[in-house]
Amino acid sequence: MTGTTLGGDSEELIRGVSRAILADPGILMPVYAAVVDAAGGRFAADPSIVEALGEATRENALHWTRSMYEHPRLRVAPTLSSQVVGVAREGFRWGTEKTLRTAYRAGEQAMWSLWMRLAFSLHDEPEVLLPALDHVSRSLARWVEDTSAALLDLLERERTALSGDAQVRRLELVNLVLGGSSAPTDHLEQALRYPLSASHLGVIVSAPPRLADRARLVQAAGIVGRLTQSAHQLLVHASTSSLWLWVTPRALMTPDDLETATAQHPDVRLVVGPRDEGVDGFRRSHHRALEAQRLVRDHGEQRIVFYDDVAAVLLLAAESARLREFVHTTLGPLASGPAELRQTLRVFIRERYNASQTARLLYTHRNTVLQRVRRAEQLLPTTLARHGTNVGLALDAMHWLNVRLD
Repeated sequence: MTGTTLGGDSEELIRGVSRAILADPGILMPVYAAVVDAAGGRFAADPSIVEALGEATRENALHWTRSMYEHPRLRVAPTLSSQVVGVAREGFRWGTEKTLRTAYRAGEQAMWSLWMRLAFSLHDEPEVLLPALDHVSRSLARWVEDTSAALLDLLERERTALSGDAQVRRLELVNLVLGGSSAPTDHLEQALRYPLSASHLGVIVSAPPRLADRARLVQAAGIVGRLTQSAHQLLVHASTSSLWLWVTPRALMTPDDLETATAQHPDVRLVVGPRDEGVDGFRRSHHRALEAQRLVRDHGEQRIVFYDDVAAVLLLAAESARLREFVHTTLGPLASGPAELRQTLRVFIRERYNASQTARLLYTHRNTVLQRVRRAEQLLPTTLARHGTNVGLALDAMHWLNVRLD
Protein backbone atom coordinates (compact mmCIF):
# COMPACT_ATOMS: atom_id res chain seq x y z
CA MET A 1 0.00 0.00 0.00
CA THR A 2 1.56 3.29 -1.07
CA GLY A 3 1.03 6.76 0.34
CA THR A 4 1.36 5.72 4.00
CA THR A 5 4.11 7.10 6.21
CA LEU A 6 5.62 4.44 8.39
CA GLY A 7 8.47 4.96 10.82
CA GLY A 8 11.17 2.33 11.00
CA ASP A 9 10.00 1.07 14.40
CA SER A 10 6.38 0.74 13.23
CA GLU A 11 7.48 -1.14 10.13
CA GLU A 12 9.59 -3.46 12.26
CA LEU A 13 6.59 -4.10 14.53
CA ILE A 14 4.56 -5.13 11.47
CA ARG A 15 7.33 -7.50 10.47
CA GLY A 16 7.55 -8.84 14.04
CA VAL A 17 3.85 -9.69 14.27
CA SER A 18 3.93 -11.22 10.80
CA ARG A 19 7.00 -13.26 11.75
CA ALA A 20 5.20 -14.64 14.83
CA ILE A 21 2.21 -15.76 12.75
CA LEU A 22 4.35 -17.33 10.05
CA ALA A 23 6.35 -19.22 12.68
CA ASP A 24 3.18 -20.71 14.22
CA PRO A 25 0.30 -20.96 11.71
CA GLY A 26 -1.72 -22.80 14.35
CA ILE A 27 -2.35 -19.40 15.91
CA LEU A 28 -4.75 -18.74 13.03
CA MET A 29 -7.36 -21.23 14.29
CA PRO A 30 -9.77 -18.45 15.45
CA VAL A 31 -9.67 -17.05 11.91
CA TYR A 32 -10.59 -20.44 10.42
CA ALA A 33 -13.41 -20.83 12.95
CA ALA A 34 -14.80 -17.36 12.16
CA VAL A 35 -14.92 -18.07 8.43
CA VAL A 36 -16.65 -21.44 8.90
CA ASP A 37 -19.15 -19.94 11.32
CA ALA A 38 -19.95 -17.13 8.88
CA ALA A 39 -20.38 -19.60 6.01
CA GLY A 40 -22.91 -21.40 8.19
CA GLY A 41 -25.85 -23.58 7.29
CA ARG A 42 -25.70 -26.96 5.62
CA PHE A 43 -22.70 -25.81 3.54
CA ALA A 44 -20.46 -25.62 6.61
CA ALA A 45 -21.98 -28.73 8.19
CA ASP A 46 -20.15 -30.99 5.76
CA PRO A 47 -16.73 -31.92 7.26
CA SER A 48 -15.09 -32.10 3.83
CA ILE A 49 -16.24 -28.58 3.01
CA VAL A 50 -15.09 -27.34 6.41
CA GLU A 51 -11.70 -28.88 5.69
CA ALA A 52 -11.56 -27.15 2.30
CA LEU A 53 -12.64 -23.85 3.88
CA GLY A 54 -9.83 -24.23 6.40
CA GLU A 55 -7.28 -24.89 3.65
CA ALA A 56 -8.42 -21.86 1.66
CA THR A 57 -8.49 -19.61 4.73
CA ARG A 58 -5.01 -20.76 5.69
CA GLU A 59 -3.69 -19.95 2.22
CA ASN A 60 -5.32 -16.52 2.28
CA ALA A 61 -4.14 -15.62 5.78
CA LEU A 62 -0.58 -16.75 5.18
CA HIS A 63 -0.43 -14.99 1.80
CA TRP A 64 -1.44 -11.66 3.35
CA THR A 65 0.84 -12.17 6.36
CA ARG A 66 3.82 -13.14 4.22
CA SER A 67 3.27 -10.08 2.04
CA MET A 68 3.16 -7.85 5.11
CA TYR A 69 6.41 -9.40 6.35
CA GLU A 70 8.24 -9.07 3.03
CA HIS A 71 6.81 -5.78 1.73
CA PRO A 72 4.77 -4.10 4.50
CA ARG A 73 4.41 -0.81 2.59
CA LEU A 74 2.92 -2.34 -0.56
CA ARG A 75 -0.70 -3.11 -1.38
CA VAL A 76 -1.28 -6.87 -1.11
CA ALA A 77 -2.56 -8.53 -4.28
CA PRO A 78 -5.40 -11.10 -4.10
CA THR A 79 -4.42 -14.75 -4.16
CA LEU A 80 -6.63 -16.77 -6.47
CA SER A 81 -5.15 -20.19 -5.83
CA SER A 82 -6.97 -23.39 -6.79
CA GLN A 83 -8.06 -23.92 -3.18
CA VAL A 84 -9.41 -20.38 -2.77
CA VAL A 85 -11.22 -20.37 -6.12
CA GLY A 86 -12.46 -23.93 -5.59
CA VAL A 87 -14.21 -23.09 -2.32
CA ALA A 88 -15.81 -20.01 -3.91
CA ARG A 89 -17.13 -22.19 -6.74
CA GLU A 90 -18.50 -24.68 -4.23
CA GLY A 91 -20.32 -21.83 -2.52
CA PHE A 92 -21.94 -20.95 -5.84
CA ARG A 93 -22.97 -24.58 -6.45
CA TRP A 94 -24.58 -24.62 -3.00
CA GLY A 95 -26.35 -21.34 -3.62
CA THR A 96 -24.35 -19.57 -0.89
CA GLU A 97 -22.16 -17.29 -3.02
CA LYS A 98 -23.80 -14.27 -1.35
CA THR A 99 -22.13 -15.28 1.91
CA LEU A 100 -18.68 -14.91 0.33
CA ARG A 101 -18.24 -11.30 1.44
CA THR A 102 -19.71 -12.12 4.85
CA ALA A 103 -17.24 -14.95 5.38
CA TYR A 104 -14.31 -12.83 4.23
CA ARG A 105 -15.34 -9.97 6.52
CA ALA A 106 -15.63 -12.39 9.45
CA GLY A 107 -12.13 -13.64 8.70
CA GLU A 108 -10.92 -10.05 8.48
CA GLN A 109 -12.32 -9.23 11.93
CA ALA A 110 -10.78 -12.34 13.47
CA MET A 111 -7.42 -11.63 11.82
CA TRP A 112 -7.49 -8.03 13.00
CA SER A 113 -8.26 -9.12 16.56
CA LEU A 114 -5.38 -11.59 16.49
CA TRP A 115 -3.04 -9.01 14.98
CA MET A 116 -3.84 -6.39 17.65
CA ARG A 117 -3.30 -8.88 20.45
CA LEU A 118 0.10 -9.84 19.10
CA ALA A 119 1.08 -6.22 18.44
CA PHE A 120 0.28 -5.15 22.01
CA SER A 121 2.26 -8.11 23.33
CA LEU A 122 5.34 -6.97 21.39
CA HIS A 123 5.19 -3.21 21.91
CA ASP A 124 3.55 -0.69 24.24
CA GLU A 125 4.62 2.73 22.86
CA PRO A 126 1.68 4.57 21.22
CA GLU A 127 3.92 6.39 18.72
CA VAL A 128 5.00 2.99 17.35
CA LEU A 129 1.75 1.07 17.79
CA LEU A 130 -0.74 3.54 16.33
CA PRO A 131 0.88 4.02 12.89
CA ALA A 132 1.40 0.26 12.59
CA LEU A 133 -2.19 -0.54 13.57
CA ASP A 134 -3.60 2.10 11.23
CA HIS A 135 -1.53 0.84 8.31
CA VAL A 136 -2.33 -2.84 8.92
CA SER A 137 -6.06 -2.18 9.39
CA ARG A 138 -6.31 -0.41 6.05
CA SER A 139 -4.11 -2.96 4.30
CA LEU A 140 -6.19 -5.88 5.56
CA ALA A 141 -9.51 -4.22 4.68
CA ARG A 142 -8.30 -3.31 1.18
CA TRP A 143 -6.95 -6.82 0.56
CA VAL A 144 -10.20 -8.48 1.70
CA GLU A 145 -12.22 -6.18 -0.57
CA ASP A 146 -9.91 -6.81 -3.54
CA THR A 147 -9.96 -10.59 -3.05
CA SER A 148 -13.72 -10.97 -2.57
CA ALA A 149 -14.37 -8.67 -5.54
CA ALA A 150 -12.00 -10.69 -7.74
CA LEU A 151 -13.70 -13.95 -6.74
CA LEU A 152 -17.20 -12.59 -7.32
CA ASP A 153 -16.13 -11.29 -10.71
CA LEU A 154 -14.74 -14.72 -11.59
CA LEU A 155 -17.95 -16.43 -10.49
CA GLU A 156 -20.04 -13.99 -12.49
CA ARG A 157 -18.05 -14.82 -15.64
CA GLU A 158 -18.59 -18.53 -14.95
CA ARG A 159 -22.23 -18.19 -13.89
CA THR A 160 -23.77 -19.63 -17.07
CA ALA A 161 -21.56 -22.72 -17.07
CA LEU A 162 -21.98 -23.32 -13.34
CA SER A 163 -25.75 -22.84 -13.45
CA GLY A 164 -26.08 -25.33 -16.29
CA ASP A 165 -24.22 -28.06 -14.42
CA ALA A 166 -26.51 -31.08 -13.89
CA GLN A 167 -24.71 -31.79 -10.63
CA VAL A 168 -25.77 -28.38 -9.30
CA ARG A 169 -29.43 -29.26 -9.90
CA ARG A 170 -28.97 -32.67 -8.30
CA LEU A 171 -27.33 -31.11 -5.23
CA GLU A 172 -30.23 -28.63 -4.96
CA LEU A 173 -32.78 -31.45 -5.04
CA VAL A 174 -30.93 -33.59 -2.52
CA ASN A 175 -30.58 -30.64 -0.16
CA LEU A 176 -34.34 -30.15 -0.43
CA VAL A 177 -34.86 -33.75 0.70
CA LEU A 178 -32.26 -33.50 3.48
CA GLY A 179 -33.84 -30.26 4.66
CA GLY A 180 -37.21 -31.93 5.10
CA SER A 181 -38.94 -30.64 1.96
CA SER A 182 -42.67 -31.29 1.73
CA ALA A 183 -42.46 -31.78 -2.06
CA PRO A 184 -44.19 -34.97 -3.24
CA THR A 185 -41.89 -37.97 -2.95
CA ASP A 186 -42.79 -39.33 -6.37
CA HIS A 187 -41.82 -36.01 -7.99
CA LEU A 188 -38.43 -36.01 -6.25
CA GLU A 189 -37.86 -39.67 -7.07
CA GLN A 190 -38.53 -38.97 -10.73
CA ALA A 191 -36.20 -35.95 -10.78
CA LEU A 192 -33.41 -37.80 -8.97
CA ARG A 193 -34.05 -41.13 -10.67
CA TYR A 194 -33.70 -42.81 -7.30
CA PRO A 195 -36.34 -44.56 -5.11
CA LEU A 196 -36.50 -42.48 -1.91
CA SER A 197 -39.04 -44.94 -0.46
CA ALA A 198 -36.49 -47.80 -0.55
CA SER A 199 -34.00 -49.06 2.05
CA HIS A 200 -30.83 -46.96 1.96
CA LEU A 201 -27.20 -46.77 2.98
CA GLY A 202 -25.84 -43.22 2.99
CA VAL A 203 -22.11 -43.09 2.25
CA ILE A 204 -19.67 -40.17 2.18
CA VAL A 205 -16.65 -40.57 -0.08
CA SER A 206 -13.95 -37.95 0.42
CA ALA A 207 -10.25 -37.16 0.30
CA PRO A 208 -8.05 -34.40 1.77
CA PRO A 209 -8.60 -31.29 -0.38
CA ARG A 210 -5.01 -31.17 -1.60
CA LEU A 211 -5.09 -34.83 -2.63
CA ALA A 212 -8.64 -35.11 -3.97
CA ASP A 213 -9.03 -36.67 -7.40
CA ARG A 214 -12.63 -36.69 -8.65
CA ALA A 215 -12.10 -39.81 -10.79
CA ARG A 216 -10.77 -41.79 -7.82
CA LEU A 217 -13.68 -40.68 -5.64
CA VAL A 218 -16.16 -41.82 -8.30
CA GLN A 219 -14.34 -45.15 -8.67
CA ALA A 220 -14.52 -45.72 -4.90
CA ALA A 221 -18.25 -44.92 -4.94
CA GLY A 222 -18.68 -47.50 -7.69
CA ILE A 223 -16.94 -50.10 -5.53
CA VAL A 224 -19.49 -49.50 -2.77
CA GLY A 225 -22.29 -50.09 -5.27
CA ARG A 226 -20.75 -53.36 -6.42
CA LEU A 227 -20.07 -54.66 -2.90
CA THR A 228 -23.64 -53.98 -1.82
CA GLN A 229 -25.07 -55.27 -5.11
CA SER A 230 -27.28 -52.20 -5.20
CA ALA A 231 -30.08 -51.97 -7.70
CA HIS A 232 -30.08 -48.15 -7.48
CA GLN A 233 -27.40 -45.57 -6.73
CA LEU A 234 -27.56 -41.81 -6.28
CA LEU A 235 -24.25 -39.93 -6.48
CA VAL A 236 -23.97 -36.23 -5.65
CA HIS A 237 -20.86 -34.09 -6.02
CA ALA A 238 -21.02 -32.17 -2.75
CA SER A 239 -17.62 -30.53 -3.27
CA THR A 240 -14.39 -31.01 -5.16
CA SER A 241 -13.19 -33.33 -2.39
CA SER A 242 -16.43 -34.99 -1.30
CA LEU A 243 -19.16 -37.14 -2.85
CA TRP A 244 -22.46 -38.12 -1.27
CA LEU A 245 -23.69 -41.56 -2.21
CA TRP A 246 -26.89 -43.45 -1.50
CA VAL A 247 -27.33 -47.10 -2.44
CA THR A 248 -30.16 -49.60 -2.06
CA PRO A 249 -28.20 -52.58 -0.71
CA ARG A 250 -29.00 -56.18 -1.46
CA ALA A 251 -25.82 -57.64 0.09
CA LEU A 252 -23.96 -57.08 3.35
CA MET A 253 -20.77 -55.03 3.15
CA THR A 254 -18.21 -55.22 5.99
CA PRO A 255 -15.41 -52.75 6.82
CA ASP A 256 -12.84 -55.38 5.85
CA ASP A 257 -14.54 -55.90 2.48
CA LEU A 258 -14.46 -52.18 1.81
CA GLU A 259 -10.89 -51.77 3.05
CA THR A 260 -9.66 -54.50 0.74
CA ALA A 261 -11.69 -53.42 -2.29
CA THR A 262 -10.53 -49.78 -2.09
CA ALA A 263 -6.89 -50.47 -1.18
CA GLN A 264 -5.79 -49.05 -4.54
CA HIS A 265 -7.21 -45.66 -3.43
CA PRO A 266 -5.28 -45.01 -0.18
CA ASP A 267 -6.17 -41.29 -0.09
CA VAL A 268 -9.92 -41.95 -0.30
CA ARG A 269 -11.91 -42.01 2.95
CA LEU A 270 -15.30 -43.69 3.20
CA VAL A 271 -17.90 -43.26 5.93
CA VAL A 272 -20.94 -45.51 5.84
CA GLY A 273 -24.17 -44.55 7.59
CA PRO A 274 -26.64 -47.06 9.08
CA ARG A 275 -29.16 -48.86 6.89
CA ASP A 276 -32.51 -47.10 7.11
CA GLU A 277 -35.90 -46.97 5.39
CA GLY A 278 -37.83 -44.45 3.34
CA VAL A 279 -37.39 -40.70 2.95
CA ASP A 280 -36.67 -40.22 6.66
CA GLY A 281 -34.16 -43.05 6.48
CA PHE A 282 -32.54 -41.36 3.46
CA ARG A 283 -31.95 -38.31 5.66
CA ARG A 284 -30.96 -40.18 8.80
CA SER A 285 -28.41 -42.43 7.14
CA HIS A 286 -26.68 -39.41 5.58
CA HIS A 287 -26.75 -37.32 8.76
CA ARG A 288 -25.35 -40.22 10.80
CA ALA A 289 -22.58 -40.62 8.24
CA LEU A 290 -21.78 -36.91 8.64
CA GLU A 291 -21.58 -37.37 12.42
CA ALA A 292 -19.15 -40.25 12.00
CA GLN A 293 -17.13 -38.24 9.47
CA ARG A 294 -16.76 -35.37 11.93
CA LEU A 295 -15.64 -37.85 14.57
CA VAL A 296 -12.88 -39.16 12.31
CA ARG A 297 -11.82 -35.69 11.19
CA ASP A 298 -11.56 -34.40 14.75
CA HIS A 299 -10.03 -37.41 16.47
CA GLY A 300 -8.42 -39.93 14.18
CA GLU A 301 -7.03 -41.00 10.86
CA GLN A 302 -9.27 -43.99 10.11
CA ARG A 303 -9.88 -44.42 6.38
CA ILE A 304 -12.95 -46.67 6.59
CA VAL A 305 -15.65 -45.92 9.18
CA PHE A 306 -19.08 -47.48 9.68
CA TYR A 307 -21.50 -45.49 11.82
CA ASP A 308 -22.71 -48.67 13.51
CA ASP A 309 -19.17 -49.24 14.83
CA VAL A 310 -18.87 -45.78 16.40
CA ALA A 311 -22.45 -44.96 17.50
CA ALA A 312 -21.74 -45.52 21.19
CA VAL A 313 -18.39 -43.71 20.98
CA LEU A 314 -20.12 -40.65 19.52
CA LEU A 315 -22.13 -40.38 22.73
CA LEU A 316 -18.98 -40.70 24.83
CA ALA A 317 -17.19 -38.01 22.82
CA ALA A 318 -19.49 -35.25 24.08
CA GLU A 319 -17.62 -34.80 27.39
CA SER A 320 -13.87 -35.25 27.02
CA ALA A 321 -13.07 -35.05 30.75
CA ARG A 322 -15.65 -37.71 31.65
CA LEU A 323 -14.45 -39.83 28.75
CA ARG A 324 -10.82 -39.77 29.91
CA GLU A 325 -11.95 -40.65 33.43
CA PHE A 326 -14.03 -43.56 32.09
CA VAL A 327 -11.12 -44.90 30.02
CA HIS A 328 -8.67 -44.59 32.92
CA THR A 329 -11.01 -46.25 35.41
CA THR A 330 -12.08 -49.05 33.08
CA LEU A 331 -8.76 -49.98 31.48
CA GLY A 332 -6.26 -49.13 34.21
CA PRO A 333 -2.68 -50.00 33.17
CA LEU A 334 -3.89 -51.40 29.85
CA ALA A 335 -4.65 -47.83 28.69
CA SER A 336 -0.92 -47.07 28.57
CA GLY A 337 0.20 -50.63 27.82
CA PRO A 338 1.23 -52.09 24.45
CA ALA A 339 -1.03 -50.97 21.61
CA GLU A 340 -1.15 -54.49 20.15
CA LEU A 341 -2.77 -55.78 23.34
CA ARG A 342 -5.50 -53.13 23.20
CA GLN A 343 -6.15 -53.70 19.52
CA THR A 344 -6.33 -57.48 19.92
CA LEU A 345 -8.66 -57.27 22.92
CA ARG A 346 -10.87 -54.69 21.15
CA VAL A 347 -11.36 -56.94 18.12
CA PHE A 348 -11.74 -60.02 20.36
CA ILE A 349 -14.61 -58.40 22.26
CA ARG A 350 -16.18 -57.06 19.06
CA GLU A 351 -16.09 -60.56 17.55
CA ARG A 352 -17.87 -61.97 20.60
CA TYR A 353 -14.76 -63.57 22.12
CA ASN A 354 -14.11 -65.66 19.00
CA ALA A 355 -10.32 -66.16 18.90
CA SER A 356 -10.28 -67.77 15.45
CA GLN A 357 -12.23 -64.91 13.86
CA THR A 358 -10.05 -62.37 15.67
CA ALA A 359 -6.91 -64.10 14.38
CA ARG A 360 -8.24 -63.99 10.83
CA LEU A 361 -9.03 -60.30 11.00
CA LEU A 362 -5.67 -59.42 12.55
CA TYR A 363 -3.71 -61.72 10.24
CA THR A 364 -2.13 -63.59 13.11
CA HIS A 365 -2.27 -67.01 14.78
CA ARG A 366 -5.09 -68.02 17.12
CA ASN A 367 -2.61 -68.86 19.89
CA THR A 368 -1.09 -65.40 19.55
CA VAL A 369 -4.54 -63.89 20.00
CA LEU A 370 -5.18 -65.91 23.16
CA GLN A 371 -1.77 -64.99 24.58
CA ARG A 372 -2.38 -61.29 23.99
CA VAL A 373 -5.87 -61.46 25.48
CA ARG A 374 -4.47 -63.10 28.64
CA ARG A 375 -1.78 -60.43 28.92
CA ALA A 376 -4.35 -57.68 28.40
CA GLU A 377 -6.66 -59.14 31.07
CA GLN A 378 -3.79 -59.12 33.55
CA LEU A 379 -3.53 -55.35 33.11
CA LEU A 380 -7.25 -54.69 33.56
CA PRO A 381 -8.54 -53.57 36.96
CA THR A 382 -11.70 -55.61 36.30
CA THR A 383 -12.69 -58.81 34.52
CA LEU A 384 -14.13 -59.31 31.05
CA ALA A 385 -16.76 -61.61 32.53
CA ARG A 386 -18.16 -58.76 34.62
CA HIS A 387 -17.41 -55.62 32.64
CA GLY A 388 -16.65 -56.76 29.10
CA THR A 389 -19.05 -54.22 27.58
CA ASN A 390 -17.40 -51.30 29.38
CA VAL A 391 -13.95 -52.54 28.45
CA GLY A 392 -15.01 -52.76 24.80
CA LEU A 393 -16.39 -49.21 24.88
CA ALA A 394 -13.24 -47.83 26.51
CA LEU A 395 -11.06 -49.57 23.92
CA ASP A 396 -13.26 -48.25 21.12
CA ALA A 397 -12.93 -44.74 22.56
CA MET A 398 -9.15 -45.01 22.52
CA HIS A 399 -9.23 -46.37 18.99
CA TRP A 400 -11.71 -43.97 17.35
CA LEU A 401 -11.18 -40.85 19.44
CA ASN A 402 -7.41 -41.17 19.73
CA VAL A 403 -7.65 -40.82 23.53
CA ARG A 404 -4.24 -40.79 25.22
CA LEU A 405 -3.73 -40.78 28.97
CA ASP A 406 0.07 -40.44 29.08
